[in-house]
Amino acid sequence: MSPRQRGRIRNPLCSTFSKANHEEPGGTAPSWDRCLALELAKPWEEEVVDSAGFPPAVLETLNRVEKQGRATRLQCVAPDPEYSLDGHTRTMLYSRPEAPLLAYRSDEFQVPREQTGPLVEALLEHPERLGAFERYRQDTSHIRDIFVCTHGSQDVCCASFGYPIYHRLRHQHARDAGGGLRVWRVSHLGGHRFAPNLLDMPEGRNWVRVGVDDVEPLVFRNRPASDLKQFYRGWVALDSPYEQAAEREVFMREGWGWTGRLVSGQLLSVEDDGRKAQVRIDFAGQQGEDSGAYEATVEITGSAPRVDCLRGQETGDAPQYAVSRLVKVS
Repeated sequence: MSPRQRGRIRNPLCSTFSKANHEEPGGTAPSWDRCLALELAKPWEEEVVDSAGFPPAVLETLNRVEKQGRATRLQCVAPDPEYSLDGHTRTMLYSRPEAPLLAYRSDEFQVPREQTGPLVEALLEHPERLGAFERYRQDTSHIRDIFVCTHGSQDVCCASFGYPIYHRLRHQHARDAGGGLRVWRVSHLGGHRFAPNLLDMPEGRNWVRVGVDDVEPLVFRNRPASDLKQFYRGWVALDSPYEQAAEREVFMREGWGWTGRLVSGQLLSVEDDGRKAQVRIDFAGQQGEDSGAYEATVEITGSAPRVDCLRGQETGDAPQYAVSRLVKVS
């Protein structure tokens, strides 16, 4: 029986439909060089930039850099009584270093609200102006941020499935982490059909479909990584679904220690029809020790249907990626 036949249900939520169809999330994570995360009070419109209070100057800067070919992913986070400061906007820029890399570079500021536009312009276009904002810079070198999509006006699944996960993370596990973990409600991450949808920063790893009993091992890594494979969508620091699918398999083989290594991905070849690719994943310890590589064959093995939550209509098919060969070569 095909996945389409197996998962046919009436008026489904897209996340329920996707799970019922056994859609594989591996290799479907977004990919970006830079991500700007900006505090913005709720409620949020479907397009978060249309929300009341979104700074017009920030949108102007984002549009300019996109025209220059330097597009920056925008995420908004809901202010939190513990993290936020009245009259100020927390602004976080995550930038991908040159490969091989361990995690994204994080630059975080908490500026008076009227300074948000000039700060974003300095961050994205004029780094020579950042000196004027240094007194607002935050030391987050010891901080791990988990962003949970709860953007219900974008898709009902994000609120329905995302909020309980946010609540467990924020009110239990963030407390147990001893000040090293912040948890945020975040705008649409992409891929609401996999809700709940989480982004673990500054690592840049995207986790989906987790249940309330799965978040503890994700936070504290007290179970084998391979136990969580079904929830791992991919590493946003890799540029193609083939590389993401290959890295996913290596991660599950190597275990949690993999997250402490410098990693890079390379597409060695892609067949003309795009259905098969050869990938190389290189790695090394943070001091250059224990270096090596894996080579993988990644194939599109089929597709899974997608559905629109509001209309109950299929909206096309999503390719499914699988690793058919994985070899440690050095």
